[in-house]
Amino acid sequence: MGNKKLTLRTIKNRDAIHPYSRKAQQLSRVYQRREKMAKKEAQKSTNPIELYLARHDEEIEQLENDRCRGHRKPKSPRQDLLEALKEREANEYVSGLELPDLTNGKTLKLLREWDGDKNSMSRISTIRIQKPTKEEQDKPKPYDWY
Repeated sequence: MGNKKLTLRTIKNRDAIHPYSRKAQQLSRVYQRREKMAKKEAQKSTNPIELYLARHDEEIEQLENDRCRGHRKPKSPRQDLLEALKEREANEYVSGLELPDLTNGKTLKLLREWDGDKNSMSRISTIRIQKPTKEEQDKPKPYDWY
């Protein structure tokens, strides 16, 4: 019975339990599992574009820490390059990224067969992805009913 995943519904009389009882330990495990699952769900729902934009953050932070250890030094060329790249990509995301529409089967087939020729780019349908505004983020989505 050690592998059985308990839920709050399966634990009876949870109002009147002794703090050090097995039932109290079961309840604490259930709550810990809930917190763990909520954290994992939040990580899953993170926007992949924002993850892509933050891909150099650790290296920038490392370069900044190396620079600040001793005396104040000027930024390294690598750090300048990474910060400029991050800023440029963030501005592009705010203004709108134009990407191939991978939900369209015809476009997907054309992309797989694409040989890198710039002249055939006009045949590939694209979509524009922009960073959502504050109002769009606050609006409930049709599937957010739970």
